[in-house]
Amino acid sequence: MNGIRKLFNSAGLHEWYYPLMMACYALTLLSFRIFRPGVFSAVLLVLIWISLFTAGMMPKIKKDMDAADFVMGAWLLYSLFSGIWTVSFGIPFKVFLGEVFTTALPMGFYYAGKKGDKARFYRNFILAVLAIGLLGLVLYITAPKFYVDFLFEHEFISKATVKTMRVRMVSVIGSTLMGYLSVVSMLLSSVFLIRAKGKQGKAAFILSLFLAFMSNQRAAMVAAILVLIYLNCLLIFVYGLLGKKLFFAECGGIICLFVLMLVFAPGALLKVYYRLVSLPGAVTERSDQWVGAANNLGNMWLGNGLGANGHRAIGFSEHVIADGGIAKLCCEMGIIGTSIFIFLLVLVLGRGIRHFRECSAELGVILITLLISIGSDTLSFALSVPVLYYCIGVVSATETVPAFLKPGEESS
Repeated sequence: MNGIRKLFNSAGLHEWYYPLMMACYALTLLSFRIFRPGVFSAVLLVLIWISLFTAGMMPKIKKDMDAADFVMGAWLLYSLFSGIWTVSFGIPFKVFLGEVFTTALPMGFYYAGKKGDKARFYRNFILAVLAIGLLGLVLYITAPKFYVDFLFEHEFISKATVKTMRVRMVSVIGSTLMGYLSVVSMLLSSVFLIRAKGKQGKAAFILSLFLAFMSNQRAAMVAAILVLIYLNCLLIFVYGLLGKKLFFAECGGIICLFVLMLVFAPGALLKVYYRLVSLPGAVTERSDQWVGAANNLGNMWLGNGLGANGHRAIGFSEHVIADGGIAKLCCEMGIIGTSIFIFLLVLVLGRGIRHFRECSAELGVILITLLISIGSDTLSFALSVPVLYYCIGVVSATETVPAFLKPGEESS
């Protein structure tokens, strides 16, 4: 009993969320029936909430709560109470409950981000993503039959063939999550890169960039390019860590890489090009389901309720939004809920802009998540939501904690 209490009071359980989840996903290669990531995630999130309370990481009402805390609390409560109208509109309670464990419970990472050890959480996150990415890369190259059968059985691929398996690098978490998490890993790697003046984080950043492109997800590839440009702007104009000579050398290296690919691997280059230029068409194709769901809201102000338009509602709802986290959120939360979420973002982004040097990476994670969520449902995955709210919590606490991102300084 004392050991369990000590674990919870340490408040470090949330720091191991991603390593533990990636380990569970990796073990599904042995048996998906024994190792159930969804069940494991639900149990782990409940334990993390308990640890946040027992370790005193939850803000006390009227004592140390700021505006962002109140709005975050309202957003969490609204999401939970929306289950009332989810069920009232004919959606089974189990649909709502499943969405609670992947969308609402991960919001607890907001409070972990406000008072937790950012460096340790980021380091564990990056290592977990790179580990699952490298596992996927090995399986992608070797293409063992058990892995191809595994992907087909769990509907990651449409045909149990090596050629189909190599369209995207799925690893064991899916190409959408692989791409998104790799881009976030790029941004969080920049924290260490900037703080250590380029002596740390470079390998993690480059490998994360590579994995983002290997996922062959259009949104992830575009986001990775934007992050690469963003980091260069930070290094040159904000932190002064990249001089003109290094900048031109980097540009030259990119041009050389492009030329080499054009000569020795034109097929791979064209594959990336065609994926990128097809992005606008993909958004247009998906907009039909967004419009259909918006035109058939049960209540415009309240929304349809959490989970009512997600993939769990297939068979119960006529208008399911499979691709488009922003559209899904708007339809499920209605005008009231969406306004609360927007207000939270306005508060946090405003604070982040005022303290840009201290939280440039976290701002990047928030904005990139919103960008990718236009066409992907990254706001409803138990692997993507926690890191988003963790970064929101970090930014919301920027005025009350020592700066983490000043070059040459160690975090206190």
